[in-house]
Amino acid sequence: MGKIVDMIKFRVAIWFKNHRVVSEVDLSLLILDVGERCVDSTSIKTKKSMDWAPPFRHDMSFNVDGSARGDPGATGIGGVLRDYSGKVLCLFSYCVEISDATSAEILAIHKACQLVFDNQIFGNRNITIFSYSKSVVSWCNGEDFGNLRLVNFLYDIRQIIQSLKCLDIKFMPRGSNSFTDSLAKSGSSCSGDHLEWGVCS
Repeated sequence: MGKIVDMIKFRVAIWFKNHRVVSEVDLSLLILDVGERCVDSTSIKTKKSMDWAPPFRHDMSFNVDGSARGDPGATGIGGVLRDYSGKVLCLFSYCVEISDATSAEILAIHKACQLVFDNQIFGNRNITIFSYSKSVVSWCNGEDFGNLRLVNFLYDIRQIIQSLKCLDIKFMPRGSNSFTDSLAKSGSSCSGDHLEWGVCS
């Protein structure tokens, strides 16, 4: 049920955005609030406790995921950046090259790193990128490479981490990542690439 609601939230928000019904600020509120209109308050509280844990005040979390329809198969990546209050500051969903799930996870982390590096608008706030893959997280943090085909992406990730002292990458169980799983699956369906920015106050 949770994944269905997340997909509905994402698709409704993108539809509203494309039809210019809401502003960028309204979009982030819509993504957070649509689920509450579809699920009773008890269910939504349980879902939030499973899906996302807030960072420390003034810090941010960037949950990412990769999805492959086959091994290899059509591949998508997704991610959502939130502040400590749960406000969505950025989300993305992209269709990428034909690949496997592990490679997709690397590409998702790489995309999140690029967005943070290219849009340094968050001051000195600490940003943690969360991935469900322990092996990919270890590769990104300098423990071997594992995936030689994407070694250049891993190098880029390591260099960005070194240059941005406020950025790090950590593991989080997949059960805590259902919204980004929906974004990644949307990307793998090749229904269109999406990048949305909210407002950081």
